[in-house]
Amino acid sequence: MGVVALTAAAYFAFVTGFGSQKAATAVFALLALTAVPASSRRYFKGRRHDEREREIAEKSLLAGLRALWVAFIAVVLSLGFVKGWEGSVTLPLWMLNQFLFWSIALVLAVEAATTLVLYRRGAHV
Repeated sequence: MGVVALTAAAYFAFVTGFGSQKAATAVFALLALTAVPASSRRYFKGRRHDEREREIAEKSLLAGLRALWVAFIAVVLSLGFVKGWEGSVTLPLWMLNQFLFWSIALVLAVEAATTLVLYRRGAHV
C-alpha cells in the first residue's frame, strides 16, 4: 500500500511541479519496488507458503483484477455516454501509457488492501 500511495503522491507532485505528463510517467518506475516483496524472499530461505497464504494471494489478485475490470467498463460506458456511441476517441500515445500505468497501480492497491483484510480475518478465510 505504501508504494502505491508513494507513487500516486509523487505522480501528482511531478505533474504540478514540472507541468509535463511525460515527465511524470517516470514516477511509475517506483512500482518496480513491488517486484520483490519481502514475503517472496522467504521462499529462498527455505520457508514455503502454506495453503492459507496461497489462498489469500489468489483471492487478492482476483479482487484486483475484478476492480480493474469494473474500472475499465466504467471508463468505456462513460465515454460512450459523453461522446456518443457513434463517436471516436483520439489519444496520444503517452496517455495510453498513463492508462496502463494507472491500471497497474489500481490492481496493486486493491490487491494490497484485500491481502490486509484477509490476513486480519484470521483462520476463517
